Amino acid sequence: MKSILLIIPYFGNWPLWFEAYLVSIQANPSIQWLCPTNCELPEQYPDNIKFLETDMLSLNEHVNEVVDAKMPLSPRKFCDLKPAYGDIFKEEIKGYDYWGFCDMDIIWGDIRKFMTTQVLTTYNIISSRKENISGHFNLFKNTPDLNLLYKQVPDYKSLFEQEPFMWFDEHVLSNFLKHTLHPYKIKWDTILCNQENGRDSHQEYELNRWYWKEGQLTNTQTGKEVMYLHFINWKRTMRFSEVRYKDNPKPFYISYKGMHYKKYSNFKLIFNAFKNVFFGYYIRLKRKKLEKKLKKFNL
Repeated sequence: MKSILLIIPYFGNWPLWFEAYLVSIQANPSIQWLCPTNCELPEQYPDNIKFLETDMLSLNEHVNEVVDAKMPLSPRKFCDLKPAYGDIFKEEIKGYDYWGFCDMDIIWGDIRKFMTTQVLTTYNIISSRKENISGHFNLFKNTPDLNLLYKQVPDYKSLFEQEPFMWFDEHVLSNFLKHTLHPYKIKWDTILCNQENGRDSHQEYELNRWYWKEGQLTNTQTGKEVMYLHFINWKRTMRFSEVRYKDNPKPFYISYKGMHYKKYSNFKLIFNAFKNVFFGYYIRLKRKKLEKKLKKFNL
């Protein structure tokens, strides 16, 4: 079995769903996680996650030395840095067949069901998005050239040294791989996480939408299993999580409001559906786009 290490630096305070995140990590015992952090370590956590205690300043100094750039490291700027993790954490990735990066606004399903031996043997780079490097899950074969791939990108230093997030992980590196001759086999033909309206991650404000049980994550409306749920636009609306690591492996639901053990009632489902007609995610998105257009015409 090919070994995998996922690297996810996290600074500040753990998100409210962190224990549910740990539950889903524990259900993937053959995958390893490395989390550089300044957060207080949890009292209990799975054996397959290692916390690397550090602070932003110390890590920033190490990063600048490795990437040979004066990078203003911040929680958002980590996204630009992701393709360089194989170089920055070269001591930690030793012995692994693949290293990769991911996000924290995720609940994991059965990773090995999608990252099969055949897939890992065939491809050098594996993304969970279509025709695009994925910031929320991407693997690279642990080879010297791929670990330094980011340095082949023209002007990588200037992009790293700018304070704003420059989309180096998803946009810049994707464009480089699409328009540059290289020997790498890339798997980015399928969306492996949640998708809606042909787009991954973003979704309507639904209740009882996702169900985690015994390491599998299922869309309750379609019955489709995914490798993970990326609730990028739900993390703004989540207000609670009943899931506790000590309750593992108790099944739970994931709704836009939070993570819970019991289903919402049919009455609440009907009321929520009615509310989405006027205040749903896609309705709000359309309003924002319309507002931008009106501003252009000073209306």
